[in-house]
Amino acid sequence: MRNPFIDAVRALAVVTVVLGHWLVTALVDTPTGMYIDSPLKHLSSLTPVSWVLQTLGLFFFVGGYAAAHSKTPFLTRLKQLAVPTLLMLGCWAAVLFGLVLRGVDQGTAWNIGFLVTTPLWFFGVYLVLLAMKPLVRKLDEYSWGVLVPVALVFVVPYAVWWAAWQLGHSLARRRVPGPPLLIAGVLGYALLTTFGGYPTAAVGIPGEAMSNLNPPNYATLALAFAQIGLVLTIAPLLTRLGTAKPVAWLNKRALGIFLTHQSALITVTLALSAWGPLPGLQQPPDHPGWVWQRLLWLPVCAAVTWGWLRALQGRSPRRAAPPPAASDPAPASAVRTPVP
Repeated sequence: MRNPFIDAVRALAVVTVVLGHWLVTALVDTPTGMYIDSPLKHLSSLTPVSWVLQTLGLFFFVGGYAAAHSKTPFLTRLKQLAVPTLLMLGCWAAVLFGLVLRGVDQGTAWNIGFLVTTPLWFFGVYLVLLAMKPLVRKLDEYSWGVLVPVALVFVVPYAVWWAAWQLGHSLARRRVPGPPLLIAGVLGYALLTTFGGYPTAAVGIPGEAMSNLNPPNYATLALAFAQIGLVLTIAPLLTRLGTAKPVAWLNKRALGIFLTHQSALITVTLALSAWGPLPGLQQPPDHPGWVWQRLLWLPVCAAVTWGWLRALQGRSPRRAAPPPAASDPAPASAVRTPVP
């Protein structure tokens, strides 16, 4: 039995992450090659947008919930993720090889490869957390279990995502209060970015010495907790949304979309470079009009993402996790909406 609340959060997370990458990533075309730029570098007024569109914490939150119910063997899950990933990387290796033979400079090739592979760290962390299921389950027996990954962020920054995962795993067994997480997350992010020396933007900005994502830090954790707290607080609304057909469609293809959406943006940018630099696509994102111009390209990117999914012929992960068995205990399941 599926949980419509979790399905809605997963759909929300995939849409916002994709929009975030498409709206803040620009591969600018110049006579000497292509370089990576971002409107956040030039338009500081857009910084709050990054707080809304960087929802990786929600991805790991729903991943933890799904893992708590999943009966899929680890090696099977590894194959489900590895096959489409290797296929996509093989396609891009061939493309880059061809571009280099045609005389494309190494800097451009490097930047394209960087954008293609950057999202793939997610799958590495995801698989590690799946392998840690016995430890996650053991910690879930204690109300303070989430404090273990929280403390480890000092020495292992990627434990940020473990903390979100641990909360999701806990939700499969008990109700997790939303408002305290929301308040603590918002206050924590405000204090850490104002007085703690952490960047204000939730994502990395080209040229900046420090990023809240590479590696993640306590500001990243605060934002994740704020977002998790928010979705738990509005759980009844999201549960109703989770029964919609578009949500079901997105859930079946969530990880596949995450895998291919950046490739779609690069494909559009490269395919139209002969007519460029085009506004909102290959031009520098250094003015407010660029954002509105980029919005016009989003349907094209969405269509090409669908093309990538079709090209992989169903080998992309079709869902974030198998639906939980009806016999599993699920205090926060589809029939019991998580309430703060």
